[in-house]
Amino acid sequence: MSPADKEKAQTFFKYGNDAALKDNFDYAIQMYREACKLLPDSLIYRQALRGIERRKFGNEPSKVGMIVRASNQPIRMRARSARGKGQFSQAIEICEEAFTHNPWDVGAAREAAEAAEGLGFNEMAQWLMESVYTQANDVDFFKYIAHVHQLNKAWPKAIAAWERVKKINPNDDEASRQINSIAASATIHRSGLGESLNKRVTATGASGPEAEPPELTELKQPQLSPEERWRKEIQEEPTHVGPYLQYAEHMKGRGQLDEAEKLLARGLKAIPDEPSLKREHADVQMGRIKRAIASWKRKVTERPDDDAARAKVAQLEAMLADYEIEEFRRRAKHEPTDMNLQYALGVRLAEAGNHKDAIAAFQQARSSAVLRVQALLQAGLSFEAEGSMKLAERQYQEALKAADVTDLSTMNALHYRLGRVNEAMGNASAAEEHYNEVAANDYGYLDVAQRLRGLS
Repeated sequence: MSPADKEKAQTFFKYGNDAALKDNFDYAIQMYREACKLLPDSLIYRQALRGIERRKFGNEPSKVGMIVRASNQPIRMRARSARGKGQFSQAIEICEEAFTHNPWDVGAAREAAEAAEGLGFNEMAQWLMESVYTQANDVDFFKYIAHVHQLNKAWPKAIAAWERVKKINPNDDEASRQINSIAASATIHRSGLGESLNKRVTATGASGPEAEPPELTELKQPQLSPEERWRKEIQEEPTHVGPYLQYAEHMKGRGQLDEAEKLLARGLKAIPDEPSLKREHADVQMGRIKRAIASWKRKVTERPDDDAARAKVAQLEAMLADYEIEEFRRRAKHEPTDMNLQYALGVRLAEAGNHKDAIAAFQQARSSAVLRVQALLQAGLSFEAEGSMKLAERQYQEALKAADVTDLSTMNALHYRLGRVNEAMGNASAAEEHYNEVAANDYGYLDVAQRLRGLS
C-alpha cells in the first residue's frame, strides 16, 4: 500500500467515526467500508465497521428479519466462487455486502475467514470467526474455528472449540484426539520442550508415556472452560487485570451487562487505579443505561399515552448525558494528547447545551490534522448556538480551507452553515453565494432551495 492510500484510509476512518458519533449509520458504514478496501488487513477498521453495522440493528440479532437472512445466500455463493478462484480480497469484500444486511451472518463470516486465511491474515480470520461465535451451532464451524485458533497458537481457545464439537456430537472420535494433540502442542510451545524432547528420545530411545515430561501429562488432564479458567485466575491472582477484562468481554458478547458490571466493580475494588478497568467499567455502565433507554422507548411506542414512560426515557437520557460527559472528561484528563477524546467530549457537551465548554474541547481537537475540519465545523455550530456569528463564520472558513473538496457531504455542510450565518448577519449576497454552492451539488439539501427563493 502506498502512503497516499494509507492516509486516505485514515481519512475515511475518521469520517466513519464522526458519522458513528452522530448515529449516522449508513454513512459511517460506507466510510468504514472504503477504509477496509484500502487497508484490508486492518482489524481496527473492520471491527469498527462491524460494530456500527450491529448498532444499526440495536445490537440485537433478532432484529434481522428472515427475508433479509435469506437474501444473503446468493451473496455467500458469490463469495465462495471468488474464493475458489483464489480471489481472496474480492471474496472478503463480497462478504461485507452480506454483513450490511446481517452483521451476525455465520456463513459469511466463515467464507470471509477462509479468504483471510488464504491471504495470510490469520488474526483477521480468527476475529471473523469469533465475531459470530455465539450464533453458531454446527460441528463444521467449531472444527474450522479450532483450526484458526491453532494457526494463531491460541491453544486454550482451540481446545474449547473441540469441546463444543464433543458437546454437539459426543461420538466424534476426532475431537478427543485433537484435544490431546493440541494440549501437547501448547506445552511444547510454551515450555520450549521440542528440542529437549528430541534429545531425550535420541539419547534414550524411549517412547510412550514414560518418555513424556510432566508438563505434557498435566495438560492432558481435563481442560477448564474459559469461564472456569478466568474465575480460577481471578481467585488466585485478584490483582491481575487480564482475566477481568477477558471475562467481562465474554459476558458483554452474551449480553450479560449486569454480570459484567459486577465483575469489573470487583476488579476495581482489587485494583482501584487501573485505567483499563475504569474505562471498561464505564463502557458497560453506559451500555446498561442505553439498554434501559431502548427498553423504555419500546414501552412508549407500545403505549404512546404513557406519560410515566416518557418521563423515564427523559430521565435516563439525562443520566446518560451526564455520565458520558463525566467519563469523557476523565479520559481526556488521563490522556491529554488524545484529540479523539477531546472531540468526543465536545460533541457530548454540545448535545447537552454546554457550548462554552464544548468550544474549548473542539479548539483542542482541531490541532489534530485528522479531526481539524470536523472540529472546526462543530466549534462553528457551538458559536452559532451562543449567538457569536462572526466567530462561527471564522470557524467555517478555516474548515473550508482544510476540507477535501471531493468530500461533498462536508463541503455542503460548511457552505450551508456559512450561508446561514451570513444571512443572519444581513449579508444576503454572501449567503446566496454559499447556498448556490450547495445547490450546485445537491439542490435537495435541507431547505437550501427555499432559502434561495427567499433571498431572491
